[in-house]
Amino acid sequence: MAERRYTTIFAAALVTAGAATFGIYRVLEATKAQNKIVTRPVVIATQDVSEGKSIDAASVAVAQWPIGTVPAGAFSSADSVVGRVARIDVFKGEVIVPGRLAPNGTGPGLQVKITPGKRAIAVRIDDVAGLNGLIQPNSRVDILVSLRDNNGGGQQVSKLFMSNMRVLSVGTISQTSADNRPISAPTATIEVTPAEAEQLAIAQREGTIQLLLRGYGDPNDSIRTNGAKSNDVLSNLRGAPTVKTPAEVERRPVRRAGAPQPSPTPVVVAPPPPTVQEAPRPKLPDSIAVQIFKGDKQEQRKFQKPDSTKKPDPAKPPAPAS
Repeated sequence: MAERRYTTIFAAALVTAGAATFGIYRVLEATKAQNKIVTRPVVIATQDVSEGKSIDAASVAVAQWPIGTVPAGAFSSADSVVGRVARIDVFKGEVIVPGRLAPNGTGPGLQVKITPGKRAIAVRIDDVAGLNGLIQPNSRVDILVSLRDNNGGGQQVSKLFMSNMRVLSVGTISQTSADNRPISAPTATIEVTPAEAEQLAIAQREGTIQLLLRGYGDPNDSIRTNGAKSNDVLSNLRGAPTVKTPAEVERRPVRRAGAPQPSPTPVVVAPPPPTVQEAPRPKLPDSIAVQIFKGDKQEQRKFQKPDSTKKPDPAKPPAPAS
């Protein structure tokens, strides 16, 4: 009887322990499921891809990303991006999205860099206009035109008429080198609107243009100037102070024989200023200095000399003048 009771107690303990273990397991599984991060496959770049370059299979890979951090429209298959052209720079480790790629069927080249609604036009530059190779692709420049004004007396006119223009390429180079080497080329391709392209074509035909490099972070404001004319430059030159050399100062004008002599300029002599006689200063009386020695002390005293000049006697009348 006692053995049956022990067997029942032992069986009940085993059932209770199994139930408790199963309950703990279910709680741990539920907690693990709540903390599990849901991911999805995305295509990422395994190396840098420059704008205008075609993406090959070695440049991309598929990775699992948390679903909450996946950008909208991200590709999930590598086959969907291989062969596409990068519209802007794609960096290593970046998720590839449609905004980074050019439309399907676009070939590699400069056309992928042109903003929709704009055009690309090449302008002639030289070492001076191109700042000796300092203008690089993606630089921002102002365009200065210089031409002759036929309606203004044929004088030369210079004016900044386009500002904050984007340089698409310099020569055939559309990317800045890693070490930022200067690029020397005879042309630069500028991104313009159709109306700006028309004006720029006339400016190149009628005059000369120069590119002015803008500083980094310069605000995108338009430059409003009145332009400069030849008369303005000459007026500034005439108004500048002239400095004569010593040779020019000593040089005298040479008169030709038979040339009329200039009329002499009358000289007005001012009268001399009146002389002012100063009153005689009174004569100071003479004095005698006496050194007095008292032991190791020395003392100096001055005594006035008696006046030896003869003074008139006030009681005696003056002698008559002869």
